Amino acid sequence: GTIRKDKHILPMWTPDTGNALHKLQVKILKRALELVKVGGVVCYSTCSLNPVEDEAVVASVLDEINSTRKEKLESTGEKPVAELVDWPSQLLPKFVRRPGVKKWKIAGYTGEESEGNDFGDLTWFQSFEEASSAEMAHAERTMWPMPLDSQDKYHLERCSRLWPHDQDTGGFFVALIQKNQSLSHER
Repeated sequence: GTIRKDKHILPMWTPDTGNALHKLQVKILKRALELVKVGGVVCYSTCSLNPVEDEAVVASVLDEINSTRKEKLESTGEKPVAELVDWPSQLLPKFVRRPGVKKWKIAGYTGEESEGNDFGDLTWFQSFEEASSAEMAHAERTMWPMPLDSQDKYHLERCSRLWPHDQDTGGFFVALIQKNQSLSHER
């Protein structure tokens, strides 16, 4: 997201950069949802367009906090503990936003560093199990997309991706999450 402002960032970025931040980002978003009052909205935003730091974090947190009440929600039809909400249409109506993504791939480095190869071999992993068996650094189960039928209930398309070329800015990710009920440990 900030590579337009600082030309030194892109040459230093690797997939491991985002992978290493995933677990921390999950903790930050969970803490924000603990602190906001019921009825309040958390604006989770990053200056990254990497789904591992963005949609994967949102999906992971929503799945965790809503899974404790899953059966009750399905049988009574009550609102989830927290949910993504649409960007208010009256707020910045000319602002160009792209929907969140539901599919992404995870890359990491495996193997040893060698002369001319500072990181090891870049590998794309289809699953957490595959990455773990290859000893991919920073692998977390929640980095991979959920099955699409599971994702549909979280409406990741309500997230906003702000591409740099759309309004001559940096790249950003924004998700508005409304807290509808106390979290299970807040009762």
